[in-house]
Amino acid sequence: MYALQIDSFAYVLCYQMEKEFSLRHSAIVNHAYNTLQKPLARGLYMLRLSEDKLEHETQIAASDFLGEILEVNEAISEADSPDDVAVVGAENQRKMDDLVSRISAAFKQSDHAEARELLLRLKYYSNVAEKVKNVLQNYVG
Repeated sequence: MYALQIDSFAYVLCYQMEKEFSLRHSAIVNHAYNTLQKPLARGLYMLRLSEDKLEHETQIAASDFLGEILEVNEAISEADSPDDVAVVGAENQRKMDDLVSRISAAFKQSDHAEARELLLRLKYYSNVAEKVKNVLQNYVG
């Protein structure tokens, strides 16, 4: 009888340790999955791995790019219908897909400066995509 109680206690203790281990590591796995699933987060992570980062002080020198982002934001704000917003969103998505391809190529060539520049642009387009999503949600409900 005493041996059975010790075994039950050991089983419960091991089970509790395994449960805590699983909870701790499942959070890590979920974070890794979410990072790898999103191109911007994945690119920023890869920059961090290469001991480089996208600093807040980093600026885009191309004023034409910033002008383009401003025009896209104005087009979203002035859209008359969800279809107009969806068109802007589709064009934005096309640009994001192109950037993701170019970022991938930059990392394959170990051109971290180019990857950093492209990731900064992707960050702007990601903000536009989020704005499109919010505006479309407001139209729906």
